Amino acid sequence: MVSKPLFHLLHGVWVIKFCYRNDGQLDQYYVADHHKAIISHEDFDAAAALIEQRAYEKGIQRGSDKYQQRYTFSGKIICGECGDTFRRRSHSSTYTSYVAWVCNTHLVDTSKCSMLYLRDDDIKMAFATMINKLIYCHKLVLKPYLESLQVNTSDETLLRIQHLETLLEQNAEQRETLYKLMGQGYIDQILFTQENNALLTQENEFRSDIEALNRSMTGDTTKVYETERLMHYCERGKLLLEYSEDLFELFVDHIEVYSRQSIGFVLHCGLTFKERI
Repeated sequence: MVSKPLFHLLHGVWVIKFCYRNDGQLDQYYVADHHKAIISHEDFDAAAALIEQRAYEKGIQRGSDKYQQRYTFSGKIICGECGDTFRRRSHSSTYTSYVAWVCNTHLVDTSKCSMLYLRDDDIKMAFATMINKLIYCHKLVLKPYLESLQVNTSDETLLRIQHLETLLEQNAEQRETLYKLMGQGYIDQILFTQENNALLTQENEFRSDIEALNRSMTGDTTKVYETERLMHYCERGKLLLEYSEDLFELFVDHIEVYSRQSIGFVLHCGLTFKERI
C-alpha cells in the first residue's frame, strides 16, 4: 500500500470507460502538502527502499507477472498427513534443477508435518499412467460403477424421501390435534408446550433429512454425468504419451498425497485412483 503512486501523485491513473495505469499518456501533477498524509514521507521512502531491495535480491522486475501465474496443480494437492495444500517451488543443485511441490505446513514447521516434497514431473507421469489404465480397462471399472450410481439415484433415495414426507404430514396432524386439545381445555399449558416442542424438533429433523437426501441425489446426478464423460473419453481416447493439462482439469478434482511414493487422484466422478511415483 505504501508504494502506491496515488499517495503522492495526482493523475496516477486515467479513465475513459475503463481505468488504466497512466504511464505517460497524460500529464501528471505533483501537489505538495495537499492533505494530511496517511503515512509519513519517511515511512513511505523506507518501505519503498525495502521493497526495491527485496525485489533486487530475488531478481523480480517491476511489472513482472512472476507471482500472478496460476498453475494447474495450485491448490489441488492436499497433504494426507496434515490436510494443508502444497506449494510450487523450484529446486536446484550443482548439476540439475526441477520443479517440486511442497506441503505448506512442512515448509513452516517440519515438526508439525513430515511429508516430503514431490517432483512436478513425477505427478504428471502418474496422471498419464492413471488415464492409460482407465483407457485399457474402463469396461471393468467405470461401467459397473456407473450402473450402481444409476440404480441408487433412481430408486432408494426417492422412496426414503417419500417416507419422510409422509412422516411430516403425520407430524402436522399431531400438532393440529394438540392445538385442539389445548383449546378445549383437555391438556394444560405445560403439557402442551412439552409435546409441541417435541413435535417441532421432530419436524426439523425430518426436513433436514429430506434436504440431505435431495443434496445426495444432486451429487449422484453429477457423478453420473462425470462418469459418463470419463467413459466417453476412455472409449475413444488414445494412450497418453505425456501429461495433458486439459485432461487433468477435466477429470480431476484434487490430488491426495499419502507419502512421497504414493498419491491418489480424486476424480469429479467420485472415484479415487492411487498411483505410485
